[in-house]
Amino acid sequence: MEEALVLIEEHQIWFYLSLGIIGLLYLRLVIVHLHEFRSTFFGLERDRAREKLIRSGVMLSLVAIGLVAIFVAATFGGPAVPVNARPTVLPTVSLLSTPENILSDENTGATPTPEGEGGFEELGCSNPKATITFPQDGDSINGVVEILGVANIPGFAFYKVEVKALAPDAIWQAVGANTEPICETCVEQEVLSRWDTSLMTTGDYIIRLMVMDAAGNAPLPCEVNVRVLPSE
Repeated sequence: MEEALVLIEEHQIWFYLSLGIIGLLYLRLVIVHLHEFRSTFFGLERDRAREKLIRSGVMLSLVAIGLVAIFVAATFGGPAVPVNARPTVLPTVSLLSTPENILSDENTGATPTPEGEGGFEELGCSNPKATITFPQDGDSINGVVEILGVANIPGFAFYKVEVKALAPDAIWQAVGANTEPICETCVEQEVLSRWDTSLMTTGDYIIRLMVMDAAGNAPLPCEVNVRVLPSE
């Protein structure tokens, strides 16, 4: 439901345009059938014209209701969706550049914090303020797994834990998110999320931790490769 509200908010102009065109078509049909109804005198033809007029009027009403629903969803529903339920914004990274030359994402406006500010000089899982400590790279897991780690960068806004199978057509699936920092002191790791691997097929997966600050900055994500075994 939240994903649908965000989609409507972001693409509301296209919904308005599509429904507006459909509404104009049915408005024209209403006018044509109304004229036909008024100009006929025989009972059978008049009944057919009435049925066409009613059908066109009902469809026009449905289009109007759709426009109102889009307006309500885009104006009130979309903005009410919490930040941690929205798609994660990722910084664009050039594989040929060094960490000092990481570029901002022109589409999202998100930029990584410059090196030396706020402890972001260590990237990926090496960042002690945004890292996964369990499971570790190469571990085999099954059942309900507690994903441990730290998510407490300066200016913390939210974090999201996602998983993806190692397959060409696989997509990221969120298994946990929070707007509260994990590990206030960053001395001990805490539970970032719980992942029920019994819902997944056996195979290799990537666990990814994304941490974002209030300004839209983010260190590179921490990614851990694991193998999901059959549940006992």
